[in-house]
Parts: sequence; C-alpha cells; structure tokens
Amino acid sequence: MSRNISATLEAITTYDDCLITSCLKKMFTKTPKNTTQSAFIIRNHIAEFKKELEQLHDEGVLETSYPYLEAMERSLPEADFRYVVIYKKNVPVLFGYFQLFTLTSENFDLGKNKRFIKGILRFFLDLKRAIVLISGNALRTETAWYCYNEAALNKEEAIEVITAAAEKIADDEDATALILKDMPGTPYTRKWLAGMGYEMPLQDMTMVVDIDKKWGTLAGYTEALSRKYKTRANKILASAGKLQLKELTQKEVQEHEADISRLFKNVVDKQSFVLTNLGQDHFSLLKKVYKDNFEVFGFFYEGVLVAFYSAFVTDDAYEIYYVGFDYARNAEFQLYFNILFSGLERAIVLKKKQLKLGRTSFDAKASIGAKPVEMNYFIKIANVPNIVSNWFANYFSSMEDAKWKLRNPLK
Repeated sequence: MSRNISATLEAITTYDDCLITSCLKKMFTKTPKNTTQSAFIIRNHIAEFKKELEQLHDEGVLETSYPYLEAMERSLPEADFRYVVIYKKNVPVLFGYFQLFTLTSENFDLGKNKRFIKGILRFFLDLKRAIVLISGNALRTETAWYCYNEAALNKEEAIEVITAAAEKIADDEDATALILKDMPGTPYTRKWLAGMGYEMPLQDMTMVVDIDKKWGTLAGYTEALSRKYKTRANKILASAGKLQLKELTQKEVQEHEADISRLFKNVVDKQSFVLTNLGQDHFSLLKKVYKDNFEVFGFFYEGVLVAFYSAFVTDDAYEIYYVGFDYARNAEFQLYFNILFSGLERAIVLKKKQLKLGRTSFDAKASIGAKPVEMNYFIKIANVPNIVSNWFANYFSSMEDAKWKLRNPLK
C-alpha cells in the first residue's frame, strides 16, 4: 500500500492573511502523479457499486448495506454522496461512503454575533460557499461507514487507505473542510491522523441515559427519582392524558408523511445550524429498510398528529433519531418531555442498556438523567483566516446553551 495516495495542503504564502485570497484557495493539492489511480474508484451513486458492495458488506451491519444507502441517497435530496471502492490486485477489498454539503450563510443563524463579525462571516460564506466532505452519515453518530475484507487489509491499513480516498475526494471537489467521524478512537488512529494534519477542535457530545435493570417499567424509573423530579415527571406524564400514543406501521408513516414533515420542520426552523433537509419519504424509507428495528411513534389529539418521534433499535440501545411537534400545543401537553419519557419507556421495556438522545437540548435531557458522552471528530480545514476558523469552532462548540447543567434526578 502506498501512502502517496494522500493529498497535501498547499504551501502557506504571504497572502494567507488576505480574506479574499484565502476564500479562493483550495484545501488540497492535486494527487501526486505517481499515485496509482486504479487503486480506488469513486462514484456518485450507490447503484454503480451494487456488485462490489454485496461482496464486501457485513450482513449484520445495515448501515453499509445497499438497501440502506439507496434509501439515504433517495431521501436526502440536498446531499451529494460519494462512494469509493478500494482495489488490491484488481479485487475489491474496501467500500466506504461520504456525504458532500455546500454551506452558505443560509445554513446558519448568525444573529447572535456582532454586526461587524456577522458581516464578515456572511461575506465569507456567500463568497466561498464552503464545501464540506463528511465521512459516512452526517445525521447519525456511531454508525459504520466503511467495510473491508479483513483477509486483505488489517485495521490500520483500512484506516490509512480510506483516509487517502477521502482526501482524493476532497481534492476533486475543492473541499473547504474534511471531517472524519466514527473513526476508531485508538491511540494509533489519533496519532496517525494528527501526523496527517487532522485536528479535534470541536467539543461535541451526545446525551445518554444508562438504563437500570431494576426499573423494569417507566413507573419503576419514576419511583427511583428524587422527590422534586418525581413530582415533575408525574405532572408531565399526566399532561399527556388526552393524547393517544400510537406506533406507526410503514404504511401509516407514509399516510402521515405530510404531517410528519410539517412537525419536523417546526423543530428544524428553531435550530442554530441546519446541515440539510430531509425528503418527505425519509422516515418511511428507513422503516422499510429497518423494519422492526426502526420505530416511529405518533402522539394524536382528537385524531390529529401533534407530535412524533423516530428511533433506531440496536442490540444495546434505543436511539432517538428525529422528532417533531406542534409548538402551539407543547405547553399544554408537554410534548417534548413526553417524547423523552416515551423513548425512555421503550428503552426500559426492550431491556436496552442505554437510551441515546443525540446532541441537542442538553438541559432537558439532563433533567431525566442523561449524561454527556464525548464524540470524536477528526477535521482538516482549508487555509482560511483565523477569525473564520475560530468562529466556526466556537460556533459549533457553543450551539447548545452554555447554561445547561449536569443534573442528578435519581436518588
């Protein structure tokens, strides 16, 4: 295996402090001429690699299966996909995929910044239209995004060659940033990627509730709460008394697609950053692929869908995916907190070790007993002014309310 596949950053010049010049720079130089181009092939549609994927796919991992990737490609119309197959002696030995996003100021809520800074950032984003390449599925964490023949490659070789392919794609697409997520968090990986110029500048976390086997039911959980939180939980649960909670079949998800999209958009519109929008058929396609391992629950009031949540059922965890609700009804029915409690009940009933709640609304999730778990991202950013790169790092690190507190609601 040759490391010459890897692209490198352009040499720094005396014009690096000029905003316009920096905006126009590419992140990666062209791949060296002595690179064996036949070492890997890059395609834009999963249908072009169906045969190769079927040879390499681990049957127990849906996230690198053809039906899953076909569904994702179809239901994320604003995302561009890049698929790569690595060959060794003309035999496919590794498959991986990436998502490509073009960001402008429209993706961000810049309102919290000073007028001058906001103007610079808006100018930069609109001029540059930053292109970001992300490994795997940008919408989920801790999911597989590459698979390989272990008889042909060891773990270290797989990491090196998939990184090399990522840099080739970033080069071809004039990427501003390359983000490698869901990489093995081993000392070797960290050291090797650091040597390749990758950094871990963002403090990103996801919220997780560890399920106590003693709870048995949601009532068992509430009994384990301290008096203050028990009273609060019972009040929230009582507020949903007039609601009907129903698990939706794939057909019912399709029938309610318009309402699900509307409720989901209510939540998206309040976010500080929106990477991409989902197609209306996103949830029904996931239900078709995952079957019983992807659940969609709806909260109905007088026959009208007023809230929903979706979740993946894995071996050890119940993972809340996307939710949506009617903000006009939220105060009356405590919809968001009832979504959290319903998800917690599912995790308990299904005897999972954890309830995974994602990376938003930290304070609300902490109030039911969730704890933060740090996520690892390896990032290589283009030659952009420090004011811009620092702002982005701070922006993503502080999108959650800095006032949220780690809570201990259990006795």
